[in-house]
Amino acid sequence: MPILGERFYQMSNAIFCYDLKPIPLAVYSYLVCCAGQKDLCWPSIKTIALHCSCSENAARDAVKQLVERGFIRKVATKQVRRDGSWRQSNNHYYILPLPALSAAGHRTSRGSATGDGGEMYQQNEE
Repeated sequence: MPILGERFYQMSNAIFCYDLKPIPLAVYSYLVCCAGQKDLCWPSIKTIALHCSCSENAARDAVKQLVERGFIRKVATKQVRRDGSWRQSNNHYYILPLPALSAAGHRTSRGSATGDGGEMYQQNEE
């Protein structure tokens, strides 16, 4: 049985070097998936929360963190009602190029695996 049409999306492995917590990582991944090659999507917070298995407040907080850290740009949109009034519509989310990594925050400098599933050893940086 096909799962969502068996479509795939790509995301840089570098995302794991940014020390994102699980919910912001899931939200970022979902937005990248929704955007596809266009780098733009507009899911509702309710939809984001549903697909990321979190509350709407947690999804809002994750979006806020992603905006503050430069992963996405959020643009509020409005829609005209039949009576001429305006209402808030789904935000538009633009996927931005990954922010520059600082040498201190780079995960690979913290340790490397033995390759056999054993202990982690600190790398000497020279």
